[in-house]
Amino acid sequence: MQNLEGLMVETGRVIQRRYLLQRLVKQGQVCAVYQGFDQVLQRVVAVKVAPAEQIPTYRASLRLTSQFSHPNIIGVYDVIPEADGLYIVQEYVDGDDFATLLQAQPSIYQIADLGRQICQALMYANTSSRKVCHGDLTPATILRDRRGSVRLSNFASPPDMAYFNAWSIVGADGVALLDAETPWGQMSENRLADDTRAVGILLYQLLSGRPQGATSVEPPTDGRLRFHRNVPPEVCDVIARTLIRQHPQNIVTPDALYSELKAIADALEPYEPVSTFKSEDVLKPHQVLPTGTGKLSSASAGVRQERSQPGLLSNYRSEPGSLAVSDAPPAAAALADPQFAQSPMTDQALPYPEAQQAPSRVNMPVLIVAGLLLFALFFVIGYFLAQMVLK
Repeated sequence: MQNLEGLMVETGRVIQRRYLLQRLVKQGQVCAVYQGFDQVLQRVVAVKVAPAEQIPTYRASLRLTSQFSHPNIIGVYDVIPEADGLYIVQEYVDGDDFATLLQAQPSIYQIADLGRQICQALMYANTSSRKVCHGDLTPATILRDRRGSVRLSNFASPPDMAYFNAWSIVGADGVALLDAETPWGQMSENRLADDTRAVGILLYQLLSGRPQGATSVEPPTDGRLRFHRNVPPEVCDVIARTLIRQHPQNIVTPDALYSELKAIADALEPYEPVSTFKSEDVLKPHQVLPTGTGKLSSASAGVRQERSQPGLLSNYRSEPGSLAVSDAPPAAAALADPQFAQSPMTDQALPYPEAQQAPSRVNMPVLIVAGLLLFALFFVIGYFLAQMVLK
């Protein structure tokens, strides 16, 4: 039995004679999430329980998001208002929460890919037919399932102001949110910018220098960003442009941040060779292997070219009172193109069937008959020549 803001919720309870509450998954400040079981459709579900005073807020949110269907957004199945509270039945996601991701210390590629997926969900909600912003993009709203897909919840919900106030000292001049007036969930340019910056805050926490095993990251008290030393400068620059509102190249939309993160993720994507050998692919004599140029090598080349140019990060390293980014040497091994040493090929080195044809068998009787015919022919010719000479 759990005490949720004065609301007593018992595990083992069946909601609306259908949803069995099995165990508490997460206890939040406002609501709790239980693993439940749909006894009609025989499937595992998540049941979010909110106190009665929060029902109007959640109903407004659900009206905006009830038709959402996207692989990066947790689906809502059912909403059950009761006298003691509101029960929201959602898709159950078996995966890792944000604290677990911090402990796992994901690679730079995984972090860029995570940010790219978050942006995809925001872009889906921001389309002209929906015009919905998230508004409360915090670590509590992020899950990554066992297949590596990022899943977002709590769209169109009131923000956790304590969280955003704490992070407002990092490049935001103490302003937590640009748009706190528009009704929650509704889209505006400033609300888009707030959501985009919220993605940057999440990514920075994954990229920051933190103790091993840490489950949370506190905002730096001096407002200066400090990245782990293996973070490439290009990644540091993108995060700085997302967090610092006064940056001359400030990233203010999920679409723009998605493009930046996609370029980084494509360049860092692990190379996995796949065997596609077929019998018709055997090289013929004097055939030359083509030189492969895939998107990985071209994207990596683009990143390396950008590294050769002076970036904006140098403006934030030594100036007092400005953003400080700790020296982060490029992850050369991660960005380097795979090189394949190719030795010269000669016909002798290739065991082609065409080059090693077996000698044909000799038919001896035919050879003997042919020899006798030739002997007889030359004998007759010689006889007539001799007669002519003797005469």
